[in-house]
Amino acid sequence: FQQSNTDMLELTLPADSPVVAKRVGDVPWPQDTALVAIIREGRPIAPSADDPLEAGDELLFVATQAVEEDIRAALGH
Repeated sequence: FQQSNTDMLELTLPADSPVVAKRVGDVPWPQDTALVAIIREGRPIAPSADDPLEAGDELLFVATQAVEEDIRAALGH
């Protein structure tokens, strides 16, 4: 990660997030962002485009450092 200018970012989806109840594939993620896992009720989920996002989901991203604030803004952080 150090040489590629990317980081792993973990964010918990707040109940009032604009993406709650949207499908992963319907969210306009920032460029250079990959949602790599959803942790729900202690269980990891490999996200597909059809998976709905739920309040309290822990989302794990790999993204460039330049877009981390864009991800936070998209999730309502």
